[in-house]
Amino acid sequence: MKKKEFGLILAVKDYLLFHKLNKELIDELSASFKKISVINLSNFKLRNQNGEIKNFSKFPKNFRHITFQNSREFLAYFKDLEFIGIQYLSKNPDFYRIFFLIKLAKIKNIMIMNLGIFGNKITPSFNKKNIFAFKHYYDKGFYYLFRILTIINIFPKIDLLLDSNVENIKAVNNGLSRKFENKFPFFKISYFRNTELINSISYDQYMNHTVNKEEKEEKYILYIDVPIRHPDRILREGKVEEKIINEFYSNLTKTLKYFSKIFNTKILIAMHPSNKKNETSFFSEFEITSKRSMDLVPNAEIIIVTHSSLISNAVMFKKKLISINSKTMGDYLNDLTQRYQKSLNLFSVNIDNDIDIDLVEANKVMNLSITNYYEKYINQKLKSSGNQLSKKQIVEIIMKRYFD
Repeated sequence: MKKKEFGLILAVKDYLLFHKLNKELIDELSASFKKISVINLSNFKLRNQNGEIKNFSKFPKNFRHITFQNSREFLAYFKDLEFIGIQYLSKNPDFYRIFFLIKLAKIKNIMIMNLGIFGNKITPSFNKKNIFAFKHYYDKGFYYLFRILTIINIFPKIDLLLDSNVENIKAVNNGLSRKFENKFPFFKISYFRNTELINSISYDQYMNHTVNKEEKEEKYILYIDVPIRHPDRILREGKVEEKIINEFYSNLTKTLKYFSKIFNTKILIAMHPSNKKNETSFFSEFEITSKRSMDLVPNAEIIIVTHSSLISNAVMFKKKLISINSKTMGDYLNDLTQRYQKSLNLFSVNIDNDIDIDLVEANKVMNLSITNYYEKYINQKLKSSGNQLSKKQIVEIIMKRYFD
């Protein structure tokens, strides 16, 4: 019988961001497994970036870093090993050699999708303002080729999907691939071989705050900053002109001052990390906090936002939300914003126009969103699998499936 080993599969040169985004899960894995291998396959990327691996020291001591110089070395390592790995890889051609090697090594692949948010499309978006968005087409335009290569078993499938979205699980289990397999069991074409429903990161953060609840500070309206020159927007629509940026922040400033006045509450700005160098000057009239945005959500009276993963946190905490949009945000940002608006029936304003709202009506709409729409969103995307933290569910499911 082959020896079993558990770990993570990545292809990055710098672990800093990955560790920051996954710290809670990493710590839970560290407490549950004696040894965890971090398989770094960046050397096998088509467009491999030169340079040394950085910031692995962020991981706990029972994590070990493994990299390979060539395919022979990689395959030799897994020859007598049954490896179970949580996979964090993109699907563009840079990773095709990696997927081929993973298939040859017969690694069991786990994917975790528990952010509870509206994500990007898996296929490219075409924008007439930027028809030469080649990097975006490269990132998203090869999905169907990737999918064909998984169907014919050149690339590996996902052995286990752990997802917090009920609709995603239903789509996988009732999709065309699964229906085809049910009629013709010999053809294993479904990309996700097994699925398990888990709770979301937002639920974990909500429960952690509830356990470690602090005294409420002075009330504030929280603006969650999302860059007007968001990288995903630029990929699709091209560079954002300075006059567009200035117009957005000018209108935003007027809007924030208006809401501060009518609600008689100060504005607190939670800057997006990528914006701290570029856009801080636009918020000179407000208080900019250095605290993490997720830590500011529980004590906010009202949250103003375009789109953000922290909307899920706000929903968990049953916070009043004001959704803003503007033509200056472009198609990509406005589309995501509108998806949250519709799903949660949010009170919304267009900051391009002069705002004159009825305070009673605004509060009524925000309260109706909380009472009539938040619970459905929570049950479908955030807390759909009991009361256990998602990080503990992940560990328990992996243990039961592969190590019992």
